[in-house]
Amino acid sequence: MGTMTKIQELRARRRIYQAQKNKEYKQNLASYLSEEEKRSLFSGEGFVRVPAEEAKRERIDAYPYLIL
Repeated sequence: MGTMTKIQELRARRRIYQAQKNKEYKQNLASYLSEEEKRSLFSGEGFVRVPAEEAKRERIDAYPYLIL
């Protein structure tokens, strides 16, 4: 019982991969933002205006009013 099953191992690897990609995505997005917006992005408080380039790439079908 002390060893991980193959599925558990794959899930753990996927979570690590997703966390890494999320961090890379935030760093890439932060390169377009002001210092105040960067603090808001990384603290998780409030919404940050998404640059037009990112807004076109990141389509949100369920909530189109969030993309300004």
